[in-house]
Amino acid sequence: MMTLILALTCLQESGIAAQYPGDEGMEKDPRVLFVEDFETGTLEDIAARWGGHRLVGTWDLSGDLPEGSPGKKSLHVTVGPEGPKNHSGAYLYTHTRGTDRLYARFYVKFHPKHGYLHHFVMLIADREPTPWPKGWAGHKPSGEDHFISSIEPWTDWGKVAAPGAWNFYCYWQDMKPDGRGDYWGNSFSPGSDPIPRGQWICMETMVKANSPDASDGEQAFWVDGKLVGHFKGIRWRSTDLLKLNSFWLQYDVCQNSPQHNNDPTPNDREYEVWFDDVVLATDYIGPVQGKPKSGKKAAMPSRSALLSGDLITTPPGKVVFAESFEKGPGPFKGGEPVEGGLSFPPKGTEIWGAFSPRVSESTQLRFKVKALTDVKDVTVLVWSDKLKDNLRHPLGAFKKDETREVSIRGIQLRAGWAADGPGLGGTELNNFKIVFDGAADARLVLSDFEVRQ
Repeated sequence: MMTLILALTCLQESGIAAQYPGDEGMEKDPRVLFVEDFETGTLEDIAARWGGHRLVGTWDLSGDLPEGSPGKKSLHVTVGPEGPKNHSGAYLYTHTRGTDRLYARFYVKFHPKHGYLHHFVMLIADREPTPWPKGWAGHKPSGEDHFISSIEPWTDWGKVAAPGAWNFYCYWQDMKPDGRGDYWGNSFSPGSDPIPRGQWICMETMVKANSPDASDGEQAFWVDGKLVGHFKGIRWRSTDLLKLNSFWLQYDVCQNSPQHNNDPTPNDREYEVWFDDVVLATDYIGPVQGKPKSGKKAAMPSRSALLSGDLITTPPGKVVFAESFEKGPGPFKGGEPVEGGLSFPPKGTEIWGAFSPRVSESTQLRFKVKALTDVKDVTVLVWSDKLKDNLRHPLGAFKKDETREVSIRGIQLRAGWAADGPGLGGTELNNFKIVFDGAADARLVLSDFEVRQ
């Protein structure tokens, strides 16, 4: 059962920052995973080392700093002169090595006239990390693929003054649907005190992953070094192969946010925010303390673990089955050999019993697909005797003459029509089928099919 603990003191007597006056040298601490103080390089340099970014608005490096800041620059983001649009603002997205506990400290300041916004800063566990954030909204995690903890302002539909009160907005395997059965983020709220505008705030958020067979996960957040919300008893995941490894510094404003929150003065709003002194670590960090011994601080900025190679993903294994179709269809059913591969109709082609690896991190299906005409909803299906269901992996639409090289890790295959159910991990992969939506005479060509383990 989830419990909420409120307190005015930190879980720790002091954090990592207390050992590094002015944060000087903190990036060398083995507990620190990522550091960004916006002191080094241009905006383009910053975006490149984070690995993922998006801008719908304006951003610049500003001289507006937290009191006592040892630096000279912060990141300033606005929605642009047109005002709020659909998901306007900006984000930076990066990765760390995988960990079971992740802390994120950042300084933030909202404009004195700031209005309501949509989403904010997220800690993410992603089994299949990519340089860009994924479209997870509205999908319940399986327990094996991902979970999300977002610290963001919550307004209780306009009952709290803009921008709202601090709140966790989360996606995980035990989340509850709304009244219509849809899965949108569930909230963990410690209260309704409005976030102050026009002043710098030191925010820190923490997520602790659970043991796979227990509901002992946690999340907590601190404001200016004081613990405000601490939630326990969360079953974030069902496997310890799923690690916290992604951080999304997001400023997301929507044009319908004022309407949803019954904003009484929507035309008297300024959508601007400042960020500074971002640190990700495995232990509590705490606010910046003191001044650097050597004067002005300029940390050695970090790079995304996807770029540096510190976020290790398991390479594909050895080939345990291969079919080139040079001598015919082989064990595949439902297709006809053509030059370059196996041609098949909308109802698909399939193979059963020619391979049987037990799905692990290294298991992969690899093949090429070419469309001879425009088709829709190309989908890979794998039947699971254990789950009594097809596991699906959508490939989407193909244009005429489009060829794709496809790699699917066995752990990516999910049960259910939305491909958001349990996975194949630990069970046999012994079949494969590929189908699509198109005219009766439409054809795709399958080639260079491999199973790796």
